[in-house]
Amino acid sequence: MTLRRHTVVATTLLWTGCGGPQSALSPAGLEAERIASLFWWMTAGAGVVWLSVILLAVFAAKKRGTGDRSREGNWIIFGGAATPAVVLAVLLIFGLSMLPDLLGVAPKNTLRVHVTAEQWWWRFRYEVPGRRPFETANELRLPVGEPVEFLLHSSNVIHSFWIPSLGGKMDVMPGRVNRLVLHPTTTGTYLGTCAEFCGIGHAKMAMQAIVVPKEAFGPWVDTMQRAVKP
Repeated sequence: MTLRRHTVVATTLLWTGCGGPQSALSPAGLEAERIASLFWWMTAGAGVVWLSVILLAVFAAKKRGTGDRSREGNWIIFGGAATPAVVLAVLLIFGLSMLPDLLGVAPKNTLRVHVTAEQWWWRFRYEVPGRRPFETANELRLPVGEPVEFLLHSSNVIHSFWIPSLGGKMDVMPGRVNRLVLHPTTTGTYLGTCAEFCGIGHAKMAMQAIVVPKEAFGPWVDTMQRAVKP
C-alpha cells in the first residue's frame, strides 16, 4: 500500500511539473506544439535505446563464458550498436524536418514586434499594419490565431528570448537582428524569461505574453495609440 501511494504521488508530481503557464510541454502555439512533439518522440527513442542496452546487459550477464561467441558478438553489434544508431538517425531526421516550419517567413502584413533586451527589462515596439508604432515594457499582447514576427535586438550583452508555451528560444545578440515567428493558438497569460545569464539583474528579465481574441486586440491597439503623441 505504501509503495502504491508513493507511486501515485510521484506520478502526480511528474505530470504537474509538465503543465503551467511557463511549460514547454503545455503548448499554446504551433511552434511549441512541434517542439513538444519532438520532445515526446525523443523520450520514446531514448526509452528504446535504454531498453535495448539493458536487455543486452542482462543477456551478456547470463551468457557469460558460455555459448557461441560469434552469435553473442552479433547480439552486441545489432543490439548495442545498430539499434541505437538507427533510432538516433530517425530522431535526427525527424528533428531536422521541423526546421523549415520553425524558421518559416511570416506572411505579408503580419504584426511585427521589435524586441529590445535592455539591462534588465524588455522593450517591445509594435508595428501594426496601418497603425502608428507604440511601445510596451515587459508585457506582450498578441492576437490568437495570427502569426507574429519578432525582431530581436540587443545593445549590451547576449540575452535569450523565450516564451516556452508559445515556442522555442532565440538568442538576442549585440550587433545582429535575429528573427522569430510565433503562432499563438490558445488565449491566456503565459510567462517568458531571458534564458541566457546576462548579468546581476538577470532574474529581473521576466515578461508576460497575454494572448487575446482577435476582436479584443484591435481595441487594445486603439487604446495604446491614443497614448502616443502624433
